[in-house]
Amino acid sequence: MSLLFLSLLFTLSCHSLADLIGDTCKKTLYPDLCISTLRSNPSSLAADVKGLARIMFYATAVKATATLNRVNMLLKKTNDVVLIGALENCVSEYASALDEIYTANKNVGSDIFAVKGVAADLVAESQDCEDTFTDGPYKRKSPLTAENNVLGDLAGLGIEIVDSLVETLSVIQFPSSFTTFNK
Repeated sequence: MSLLFLSLLFTLSCHSLADLIGDTCKKTLYPDLCISTLRSNPSSLAADVKGLARIMFYATAVKATATLNRVNMLLKKTNDVVLIGALENCVSEYASALDEIYTANKNVGSDIFAVKGVAADLVAESQDCEDTFTDGPYKRKSPLTAENNVLGDLAGLGIEIVDSLVETLSVIQFPSSFTTFNK
C-alpha cells in the first residue's frame, strides 16, 4: 500500500513539474523553443522557476560559446579584410555576452532587475554582431544570422522566465498583520 502511495506521489510530483515548464513557456514569445530548450536539460525536471531561468541562461551560454567557436573558425579561413573586421567585432560581442550570461545566472533570484538588464544586453549584442555585416559601405550577408537569432531568442526567453518569476513572487500573500503598519 505504501509503495503504491509513493509511486502516486512521485507521478503527481513529476506531472506538476512538467506542467511548470509548459506553464512557464506558454507565456513566452517562443514556447516551442522554450520547452525544447528546458526539457533538453535533465535538471529542469526538478527545477523551480528560478532554476528554469538558470537553465535557460546556461543554454544561452552554450549557444554563445558554440557561436564564438564558429566565429574563430571563420576567422582562420578568410583573408577578406572586411569580413575579418566584422568577425572580430562579433568575437568582442560574444566574449562580452558570455561574461554577461554568467552575471545574469549568478543574480537570478537575488537581483531580478540586473538579470533583466544583462539579458537585454545579450539580445543587443547578438543584434550588434549581425548589424556589423549590414552596416557601412561594405555590406554583405552575415554567415552568423541563424546563430545570432537563436542567441537573441534564448536571451529573450531568459527575460520572459525572469518576468514570470516576478509574477510568481508578486502573488505571495502576506498575513493581514503585515499590512497594519500605522495602527
